Amino acid sequence: MITRRSLFAAGGGALFLSACQPGVTLDGRFPIMDVLGTQSDVSEFRSALRSAGLDDVLAGPGPFTVFAPTNLAWSAASPAFRNGGAASLRNLIAGGRLRLADIRARNGRVRMLSGIDIRVVGGTPAEPRIQAARAGGPPTGASGSILRPDILCSNGVVHVIGAVLVPA
Repeated sequence: MITRRSLFAAGGGALFLSACQPGVTLDGRFPIMDVLGTQSDVSEFRSALRSAGLDDVLAGPGPFTVFAPTNLAWSAASPAFRNGGAASLRNLIAGGRLRLADIRARNGRVRMLSGIDIRVVGGTPAEPRIQAARAGGPPTGASGSILRPDILCSNGVVHVIGAVLVPA
């Protein structure tokens, strides 16, 4: 039975949750940097983007596709990569609005702003495994899964990944 008390409790919970990141929703109306701000598990990556000055780029018109590593994946990356600034971070950003279906339609390949490729190398349809490759070369280095694909933004798409992808 629904009581007035349970209705107020449910409404209060919804009000509390909406105050965590006021007004930002994941329906494609907000820019990448705002959407990344709602994803607490990629906060270190977002901070790195801001430190490198890429936040202005990703707040612009785009479109961009961002492969955002989780905080756990970011902390496992080499210090040279984490401190590499914009040059390193361009390994995780592509031009264009590429949903997972679009990536599959490109034979699982995406050219990043840095010039490397990201390739689908296995996994499952719901959680594909991706790996970095030098342009024209085979995939090498760490691989990781796309944990949350197709987070829509007004200026692109974000895919949350479980590794920092750098070709070996």
